[in-house]
Amino acid sequence: MTEQEVMQEILVLKSQLTGNIFEDGEVQQKIYDLKKTLLPEIEANPELDDLDNEGCLYCGS
Repeated sequence: MTEQEVMQEILVLKSQLTGNIFEDGEVQQKIYDLKKTLLPEIEANPELDDLDNEGCLYCGS
């Protein structure tokens, strides 16, 4: 899968988010897994997750 295809898939998944953290867990995990394919370093350093300028999954928690 190319970088462009991964980013497109992330956008499709983001369109499925409801805003309910309990319902969105599986979709969020798929998004994170796709991001890791592009930038594997985010697993050990979540602060590097700025692929979509939204910050890491844990920011603000």
